[in-house]
Amino acid sequence: MSAPDGAPAGTAQGAAARGSVDYMRFGGEAALVVGAGAFSNILSYVFHFVLSRRLGPEHYGTLVALMSIAGILAVLGGSLGTVAMQESARMWAAHQDAQLGAFLRRAAAPVTILALVVALVLFGCSFALGPYVHVTDPRLWLTLAAYVGVAVATAFARGVAQGAHRFGVFAASLAGEGITKVGGGYGFVAAGLGVVGALAGLLASMVVALLVAIVPMSSLREASESTQSAALDHLRLGVSTLRVLGITAASSALLFIDMLFAKHHFSGEDAGYFGAAGTLARMLPFGISLISLVVMPKAAAAAYAGRRALARVLGLTAAASFGAIVLGSAALVVFGQQLILLTYGSAFAPAAGVLRAYTLDEALFALWLAATSYLVALARYAVFPFLLCAVVVEATCFALFGSTPLRLLSIAIGVNAVLVPIVWWLAIGTLGGAAQASIPPRAENMTSR
Repeated sequence: MSAPDGAPAGTAQGAAARGSVDYMRFGGEAALVVGAGAFSNILSYVFHFVLSRRLGPEHYGTLVALMSIAGILAVLGGSLGTVAMQESARMWAAHQDAQLGAFLRRAAAPVTILALVVALVLFGCSFALGPYVHVTDPRLWLTLAAYVGVAVATAFARGVAQGAHRFGVFAASLAGEGITKVGGGYGFVAAGLGVVGALAGLLASMVVALLVAIVPMSSLREASESTQSAALDHLRLGVSTLRVLGITAASSALLFIDMLFAKHHFSGEDAGYFGAAGTLARMLPFGISLISLVVMPKAAAAAYAGRRALARVLGLTAAASFGAIVLGSAALVVFGQQLILLTYGSAFAPAAGVLRAYTLDEALFALWLAATSYLVALARYAVFPFLLCAVVVEATCFALFGSTPLRLLSIAIGVNAVLVPIVWWLAIGTLGGAAQASIPPRAENMTSR
């Protein structure tokens, strides 16, 4: 029996079928995951809109700055989640589904230790970082550290569900997070806890998301798990995590560091206005991240089906991403003033003055982010040096010249405009060259369920 186009010889038909792209199935899975992700993101924006009105511009600026720090540090969890997705997608393509639970259980201890270390390091760094961003309340940093630590573990559990194509579990985790975030955050802030209460709501939402993801996935068991499950390869997974970490850290830095410099350079109220405009404009990369939730496991599995399947995934990525960015950008540009007033209220009206520039910045960011997610799913990490250079250039220019919102955004726009053609050139390059990845061991002896 011949192998699929571009796939290694000897690949089993059942295994190959799991990596191929079925447009009908892809559409159904995309509807489930993107729908749940969109629902969770909408609730996240409700969280921002509702709490910003209760907190006011200055305290909201503090919340956004702390959430930006969490977004930057959460890249470690995102890296772990991506590696977990790659590993579980490899098992899924090989019809080794019963090993997924054992993989998650064996990884629980090292992931938990890592999450604790990240939380402790963040809290320790707060004594130096706090004065720079004018946030010195230890309660804020302690709650933020706990939130980031739990987020690391949650990202890993979700990655296993994502790569295993257990999109129902993945979607339920996203939805549970969003609902708890709004309910818990509003309740704590209404009780008079202020920014601490808002962060406590984030922490509660992440605990719920972790439980929803980890319970059904860790319960998967193989009849002879003790003899058939391979030992966890900590070294290989650790190296993969570090490679992904470099890319996700650089990407997150490029997404969030403008807010840190804004909190340093601007007054409290101006930082709040800048944060409000940025939160709306980041709808564009967040929308792309929803598309990537389906694209990444599909790309990882398509690597075992051949170049034709991979080309279809890349084409779907480009079409869906470009269409979403164009529509989202048009809405922000045309209705920006109305969106600011509707979501944040009249107290944040000055935010509309920078929203258009912020929209252009985030549209360019979203364009190269789509291709980067595809590359990471395939374990192609050549994009890292370009992102690292971009971070160094952008941070240096922010520090030296970012004294106004327009200057900050002009620097970011220039950097993102340079990255777009570079990253897509690397993505297109994956369709040529060496053959696709070999199917994992035992795949030839497994049959489709």
